[in-house]
Amino acid sequence: MKLFPPTTLAIALLSVNAMAAEDNAFQHEATVGYLTNSDEISDGILGVSYRYYASPVEQNSSPYALNGFLSQESNIGAIYSDFDVFDINTVGVDGTYVFDSNWFVGLNYQRTGIGNVDFNTYGIELGYYVNENTSLSAFFDDGTADNAEERYGLAIRRYLALDSTPGIDLSANWLHADSENYYILGADWYVSNSWSVGSGYTRDADNGDFDLRTAYWWRISDDFSANVSVSKIINEDIDGVDLGITLTGRF
Repeated sequence: MKLFPPTTLAIALLSVNAMAAEDNAFQHEATVGYLTNSDEISDGILGVSYRYYASPVEQNSSPYALNGFLSQESNIGAIYSDFDVFDINTVGVDGTYVFDSNWFVGLNYQRTGIGNVDFNTYGIELGYYVNENTSLSAFFDDGTADNAEERYGLAIRRYLALDSTPGIDLSANWLHADSENYYILGADWYVSNSWSVGSGYTRDADNGDFDLRTAYWWRISDDFSANVSVSKIINEDIDGVDLGITLTGRF
């Protein structure tokens, strides 16, 4: 599959006449996105996804990027990605069911092809919504490849609403994979419902890296939006800046 550079998507965006957008509730969300690095812009990952929510999701009372998480609604989705330069493609499905008791369970399956070799991965997540802004969960993943190792861990996520700006999205994860423990922290401050700035920290047994990031969600019309993101890992051995652009349809 041919990958389309961000400039192509940007031209498409500029050709759309911006209109006043109303923040209507939605149940369907479809996206197409491109993720790359400034060092090799043409060598990026093209991805498409679709998600259906069992009940309408409000998008007028929280940051647009967090509407799905804060809705705490049952949902099901599918993804496809293509990393042409390494001949890697992935297709997957996942779903989450939320019980009336605020417990939730999620299942996921992915089939990945690398050249002429295919392998499967699958996982389960069990969690609980402590309140309308906080979730706790434990997860487990495994695969069918000969060298696949079990991955498991814990995750906590909390949206802290503020008075002067929408709020801060906080996350903390512990992941055990490939006989290593990883600790991942994140904080994204939403200056508005569209714009966020944040930072993250990832630590293993030997090293720790910080990253800085920002993202903007542009409401083009009632049904279409564009999201642009920029991030940089603060490490002298890692070159370039990560860039992403995504077109989202909600209806």
